[in-house]
Amino acid sequence: MHRVRRIFTLLSAAGLLAPAFVGVPAGAGAAETVTSGAYTAVIRRTSYGVPHVLATSVGGAAFGQGWAYAEDRFCDLADQVVKVRSERSRWFGPGPDGANLATDFAYQSLGLVDRAREQLTRLQPEERDVLNGYVRGFNAFLAAAGPARVPGWCAGQPWIAPISAVDVLAYQRDIALLASGGALLAPIASATPPGSASAALAIAPEVTTDGLAALRQQKALSSNGWALGADKTQTGRGMLVGNPHFPWEGELKFWESQLTVPGSLNVYGASLGGIPGVQIGFTDKVAWTHTVAEGSRFTFYSVDLVPGSPTTYLVDGRPEAMTSKQVTIRVNQGGALQTVTRTMWFTRYGPVLDLSAIDPAFGWTATTAYTYRDANIDNDRLLRVWMNMARATDVAGLRASIGRDQGIPWVNTVATDSAGNAWYTDSSPTPNLSVASLTEMANHPLGALNGSDSANAWVVQPGARSPGLIPFAQQPQLQRRDYVFNSNDSHWVPNQNAFLTGFSPLQGSEGTPLSARSRQNLRLINGTARFDLAGLGTAILSGDSLTAAELAGYTVASCRAQGTRPVNVDGTPVDISAGCAALAAWDRLFDLPSRGAVLWRETIGAVLAEHPDALTTAGPLFGVAFNPADPGRTPRGAPADPAPLLTGLARAMLRMRAVGLPLNVQLQSVQYTVKAGQRIPVPGSTENVGIANMAQYEPFPGSSREPFMNPGTFAEGSDLTDRGYVVNYGTSFLLTLAYTSSGPSARCVLTYSESTDPYSPNYTDQTLLFRNKQLRDCRYSEASIAADPKLSVRTVRG
Repeated sequence: MHRVRRIFTLLSAAGLLAPAFVGVPAGAGAAETVTSGAYTAVIRRTSYGVPHVLATSVGGAAFGQGWAYAEDRFCDLADQVVKVRSERSRWFGPGPDGANLATDFAYQSLGLVDRAREQLTRLQPEERDVLNGYVRGFNAFLAAAGPARVPGWCAGQPWIAPISAVDVLAYQRDIALLASGGALLAPIASATPPGSASAALAIAPEVTTDGLAALRQQKALSSNGWALGADKTQTGRGMLVGNPHFPWEGELKFWESQLTVPGSLNVYGASLGGIPGVQIGFTDKVAWTHTVAEGSRFTFYSVDLVPGSPTTYLVDGRPEAMTSKQVTIRVNQGGALQTVTRTMWFTRYGPVLDLSAIDPAFGWTATTAYTYRDANIDNDRLLRVWMNMARATDVAGLRASIGRDQGIPWVNTVATDSAGNAWYTDSSPTPNLSVASLTEMANHPLGALNGSDSANAWVVQPGARSPGLIPFAQQPQLQRRDYVFNSNDSHWVPNQNAFLTGFSPLQGSEGTPLSARSRQNLRLINGTARFDLAGLGTAILSGDSLTAAELAGYTVASCRAQGTRPVNVDGTPVDISAGCAALAAWDRLFDLPSRGAVLWRETIGAVLAEHPDALTTAGPLFGVAFNPADPGRTPRGAPADPAPLLTGLARAMLRMRAVGLPLNVQLQSVQYTVKAGQRIPVPGSTENVGIANMAQYEPFPGSSREPFMNPGTFAEGSDLTDRGYVVNYGTSFLLTLAYTSSGPSARCVLTYSESTDPYSPNYTDQTLLFRNKQLRDCRYSEASIAADPKLSVRTVRG
């Protein structure tokens, strides 16, 4: 820290804090200053546009971070502020399928802005300083640039305006609800009592079913996280792999930065816009990453209604009136604003829902209403928990800060430290239910509890952040000296030789098969005795996959035995010998030059379309059944009958021919992302093939109004389109880190690059690195920052 103080002094002495005109980032070694107020920060951008913010206070660092984020991603946060203010319909009309109506009514019903106003009154002094600094930095950039010159897709839009601290707190609450109420917006907005005079909102059923698919993890965000301890590393110190699989489009893109406050804070990593600080990253002593947790962040309830009074329900035989809230929004109808008012209804658990889109029986009827209770609606700790984590000096301190704040919303934490400790926890807010309630939930088709029986209420125990949550001390945790990992399966297998059992099923399942991706991560971790830093990157970006390793050779042998005898596919005879030849020549990798990778992906996809459980049970793909005593290595082995695989191969051949692709086409000719009209090939593949490096397409990567990539027309039963595989989701901020005797050494890549401005040099530069599976230095030390050949320095005040 003495060196940081000296650097700051030298910057002042050199005149780099003096006023100057601000524009785009300066060239190598240049410096410029913006002046207008109370906060001051030095933004030093190194190669690939990574900002290293230096300030004398955490508020100043947050100011610099807010400014730098706005330079790169202004539209992402500005658009989300419009959303949480319930102003989407005002500016953009009802939206496709009524999506804007759904968000506007639901967010007002949930009271995100009201909750934010209340939260603002009780922030701790440092939280307030960080929040105010971030907001001022964002707004100061807007004032300097002007709405017409902000970077990205929203430039010049009439809805661009300064944001407030309340806006940022409301959006942080929205982030907290991503795995609970955020996916129930349409059912909240649509709910009206039977016989109500209110006109039904024009919200398509798909808006509801898409949200529920996300809750059921059919469209889950995903990640890989490894924490290696002293016994698994060549340095005898901790190492980390942070590999979140997140959208490449929309508001959930990670953004990279470093925040330095001499004597107080020095953290490097990635964050989501609207949350100051770093959510995945490292300091000189401790490093952590997150993976989306499997468990439940809410519970559905049904309540019995009093006959003739659909807004009165029974609890233990006694009538209880629902509460109501009048919600008014403005809707743009062809340029004219119309005011629409609805009455929203609540039980003691939370908002009433209309789930009739999935089954009419789950709608609001004369006898029953459905509602839910949210474990994250009261989570006001997001800002605090990551700031405190960044000050931990070891895994024990990290664990203490997470346990004290209990603000991690819906993710596992995987962490290591310079002393070589590796630690895992799922500290996500989880409802605390009795055994009887858990049994009842398991027997309901929606997983709902009878809310008319108070015995199904959440159980209150000391030590929880909010009444009715499982206390942190009772949540899954494991510390080891070899490794812990998570790839979005539950807590129960954080290490191939150590199982966590006996926890609430709402934390996640136990004794059940792991995903093919989890098993592949275990193969990669256990395939190396002791890692060095370079080996971490090589392993996590490996083109190897579980299914290819287990089944490709067997498939080739089986199809050779088949010869030219056709395989019947829905009455069509298919000679699979050409496909057999393509797979025989395949290098069994999902690297860009690989020929046969597309055919294999389509083969496995075709088998799973016919046999959805084939990756977790013996039969179509594997011969040895799942064994809960050996979850990392079962199911495995070739199946007794090759027919499902050969039929899958035949279907894959038909699909590829239907879109005009040769069976041995190179992956780089088919799989790519699009940046500024440029096709950039992308390595990796999907969850189904069992690969660590994920690359795929997600139709709804977020709630942003950013124009998304067009994937083309999908082939029947496949994610292959007439444009190939368009990638907008997968490996995002990839961090590999090793602690050494001289401090942290890290290499990383932000796959979609730092800026969303197509005119920025940092719009495609890291995507081109990722194309070649190339990692770059994460410049953490002052010496490495100063040595960067593209260093630019700017002082901002506001």
